Amino acid sequence: MKQIYLVLLLCLGISLGNAQYYYLPFIGAGQNPGGLNKDAEYPPGGGLPAGWTTILTGPRKSGDWSAIRNIGFPFKLNGIDVTQYKVNTSGVLTFATGDNTVIDSANTDLPNDKIPNRSILVWGLRCVAGDYVVTKTFGTAPNRQHWITYNSFGEENLKTGWIYISIVLEETTNKVYIVDQRTQCVNNGAVCQDKTSLTLGIQFDKTSAIQVQGSPNYQSVNTNNYLPDDNSYFEFVQGSQPDDDVLGVQHNLRKYYLTKDFPISFTGTFVNSGTSTITKLNYSYNINDGAVGSVSADIDNLNFAPLSKFTVTHPTPIAIANPGTYTIKSWVSKINNNDPIAVADDTIRSVIIVNDSAVLRKLMHENFSSSTCPPCKPGNEILHAVVSQYEGKYTELTYHFYFPGTGDPYYTSECAARSTYYAGINAIPATLLDGKININPNGYNTSIFEEWQGIPAFHTVSPSGTVTGQKIDIKVDVGALIPTSATTRLYVAVAEKVTYQNIKNNGETEFPHVMKKMIPDANGTVVGVIDANGSKTFNFTWTAPGAYRLPLDAQAANIINLATEHSIEEFNDLEVFAWLQETDKSILQSNVADLEFVVANDNPISLKEVKAYPSLASDYFFVDMSAFEDSEELKIMVANETGNIIHAEKTGLKSLFINASSWTAGLYYVKVVGKNAEGLQKVMIVK
Repeated sequence: MKQIYLVLLLCLGISLGNAQYYYLPFIGAGQNPGGLNKDAEYPPGGGLPAGWTTILTGPRKSGDWSAIRNIGFPFKLNGIDVTQYKVNTSGVLTFATGDNTVIDSANTDLPNDKIPNRSILVWGLRCVAGDYVVTKTFGTAPNRQHWITYNSFGEENLKTGWIYISIVLEETTNKVYIVDQRTQCVNNGAVCQDKTSLTLGIQFDKTSAIQVQGSPNYQSVNTNNYLPDDNSYFEFVQGSQPDDDVLGVQHNLRKYYLTKDFPISFTGTFVNSGTSTITKLNYSYNINDGAVGSVSADIDNLNFAPLSKFTVTHPTPIAIANPGTYTIKSWVSKINNNDPIAVADDTIRSVIIVNDSAVLRKLMHENFSSSTCPPCKPGNEILHAVVSQYEGKYTELTYHFYFPGTGDPYYTSECAARSTYYAGINAIPATLLDGKININPNGYNTSIFEEWQGIPAFHTVSPSGTVTGQKIDIKVDVGALIPTSATTRLYVAVAEKVTYQNIKNNGETEFPHVMKKMIPDANGTVVGVIDANGSKTFNFTWTAPGAYRLPLDAQAANIINLATEHSIEEFNDLEVFAWLQETDKSILQSNVADLEFVVANDNPISLKEVKAYPSLASDYFFVDMSAFEDSEELKIMVANETGNIIHAEKTGLKSLFINASSWTAGLYYVKVVGKNAEGLQKVMIVK
């Protein structure tokens, strides 16, 4: 009878001849194992940092194997030297490179007869277009890690969404890690809440294996964050689990502080990785390797069970008197009067920036939405209900998007560019807070706002500008209490405060803060180093080209050509956004200001009312264009919901009969174009 090693939280070891394995769960670790891999989690060609090698590209059949790869350093699994491996599309890595068994995505408990010996599994994946397996080695000998990442892979329960999950081999320690990195469920272009159902673990042979609790229905526990900040991982260790040991997780420290905040309470979070309950420990920390301070203290009367995550507060608060950048390091010296097994594992490091003064942070909300997106309507309503309570403490800029359906008419190539910048927004509604956290606004609340807005800011951004006809002049003053970096960028966007013409089918009738143009473009402008207490001014000019046009939808053939035309409804209703952003996507500061309207364009394109009746038509309907000038020739176009034009004609009349007897039932858009005026109306054909 096969032995199935379902690893429980209180019984993690298995016996394998002379070898023994156990695993440690790091749920919500907020970092990658060992901290070597700090790369952002993007697809190849979509922001994945340099140094990764693609070894498999989708779409591929379930169970297809990659070519054989070299690890690149000595490694043992279960005491056996292994040098090469291959991976398949279902989430199986094997060192038995001669075994070509086809293993599909129908994952089960381990062990399983069809799994090759000496295999590591994140089993249950599928490989569709846009999926990759990529590899990269981090660190230097003899402490390297070789990462094999299933990058943007598919999984049945995630619908058209994705998962980023990695297998990591570590030099010298021979540890194996499985890192749960990034997950998003997407259904019909909208975020969904379904979870993965995977098998995570190691199979040594046909009768022995170790698997993560919850397998074969392991549910990914992270979010769609492209940073390691929300990552979880599982550490598989060869050997006997020690009696007394801890693993460091994180400090309770922010990145930014004021000198007046000190002294501050100092707490570390750890995991009891031993088999004994912790009743006493010695906790130490230093600042800048002891140059600023170093303290140690015994803490007793504790009760931390094996594998529990716990926090311990040092009795001596952190005291920092001067501005600067400081490294805080803490570690556990004794556990139950015994030395921990591995000193490095219990050490936590944090870097904080301290300054004498700060400015109010205006929390930036970059909102991806569409008038064709039903869940965007309640999401936007919740977003506005939250931010309306914090006047003067936020900015909100909306990029209207090309899905679901035919998408929002005010989608542009620069909306796409901001999506690409954030590694692809593939589900909406989505809101980026200061560039660092991607949330669904349907779950937004005041607690989230206050957590992020309460971070001290050390930079100022002050935009202003004027509108003269279609010419827009902008000035942005940037100030720095602490220096900017050589790679800090200034982004500037012109937005319309409220638009009305891009109504589609999600129930929204007006749309605030709609991005119209990035100035000079979506790449922004390099600020360069501004010294502490220094400032710099940037000037921009942009003239909206051509005439106003309301696209029928966001399909590629219909979107606004930013070089020849524009979609600004009213030039006296514009605002300018400006923000500073670092290469890690974090936003240092943002601001917004109304653009002063100086003089109107001499020959603007006006919006005229178009009526269609009956609004529910069957075989015919009339178009009333009496709002247009009597002398001008009008062009009438009718498009269906997919954006295809099914009727077009020119007329000098101000009303028109249109025969719809051969049309299928559905929603249609009637667009009327004159010399300096346009109008749009909807009509529903019923059969």
